[in-house]
Order: sequence, then structure tokens, then C-alpha cells
Amino acid sequence: MAKIRLKNPGKPIAWLIRAICETLRFRVVDHSGITGQDMDQRTWIFWHNRMFIFPWLHQSLFPGRRGAVLTSASGDGQIIADVCADFGFFPVRGSSSRRGAQAFMALADCVKAGHDIGVTPDGPRGPRYRMNMGVIKLAQLTGGKLMPVHVRYDRALRLPTWDGFQIPLPFSVVEIEITSPFTVPRRMTEEECEQQRAELERRMIAGAGEG
Repeated sequence: MAKIRLKNPGKPIAWLIRAICETLRFRVVDHSGITGQDMDQRTWIFWHNRMFIFPWLHQSLFPGRRGAVLTSASGDGQIIADVCADFGFFPVRGSSSRRGAQAFMALADCVKAGHDIGVTPDGPRGPRYRMNMGVIKLAQLTGGKLMPVHVRYDRALRLPTWDGFQIPLPFSVVEIEITSPFTVPRRMTEEECEQQRAELERRMIAGAGEG
């Protein structure tokens, strides 16, 4: 049987995200006070398995704001890039194993240009809930503010992937907790960088709501 290949597989996934998100009941807990007002550039940090709603959420909370998202250079990363592009995000392709240096500098340019950035610090391969150092180095280089966001679904489908990817079920409740900005000093030793990474990881794990 011939396989059907979509020219842009990201398009139907973007439609699915919109269809599900329109049914969800959102409860936003904003400790930063930035929703509903103009803001400076932010680098949004969220776990890989909670990314499903983020393109729709950013577009809904901050319409018209420019955004960029880091996706891997793999085939799966291309699909994610296509999905995000459908929501108006500029995709930056690369990871620690492929095109890492180029992606890092492209993200830095986006930060300096005022784009909001979306980063999953345990992606694209994990381990799950393990914060990589790249996001700390990015904030150190650019002076950009890191904005950790916790997403908790009351009902969700969990896929059998390395991260236990979660898709909220229609009509479920989603709690979005936007924390206060996590600031990183511009000058740090490697030991201090690791301390910053470990502290941000601790806060993100605590907010994941998994015990």
C-alpha cells in the first residue's frame, strides 16, 4: 500500500492544537504581572513534554509579539518547526548534537532583536526534566530574562515517548503558572553556572506537579 505523505505535516497538527485548545479551561497564575501589558523580551522556559499548548498560548496571551522557537535539526524537529511557523514563530533549527553553535548564535540574535524565545531545556532527547546548560549560557550572553512557565493538565493523554509527552484531553482544565523572572549574572565561573543551572532545574521540577 502506498504511503501518503503530507507536504506540510505541521499544518494538520497546528489545526489539532487550535481545536483542542479552544475547548480547554485555562487558569493562569501570573506571579510576574506581565499578562495583559506590554513587556520586554522574554525567554520562556518549559519542559519538552508540556509544549503542546505553547504556540497557541503565546499567540493568545501576547498577540502580535514576535517569537522564535528552538527545534532540533531532525525530521521530528522539522515537524515542530512547521507547527510553530503556522502560529507565526520563527524556527531556529539545531541541538547540542547537530548545528548547536549555529543555533545558539541564531537564538542570541533573536533575543537581541526583541523576539520572545521558547526553549525546552530538556529537549530534544532528554533525559526528561534534566536542565541543560545551554539556556543558562544564552541568558549569560544576552542578558535576557528567563521566564520559567509551569503547565499542569488535570486530564491528559501521555504518549510512550522518552519525555512522556502530554496532550491535554478536550474540555480539561489547564493551569498555567508564570513565575517571576530568573535572572542570570553576566559574569560567572563554571561552578557558578552549574549552581544557576541546578537551581533553575530544581524550580522547574517542583513546578511540574509530578510529586
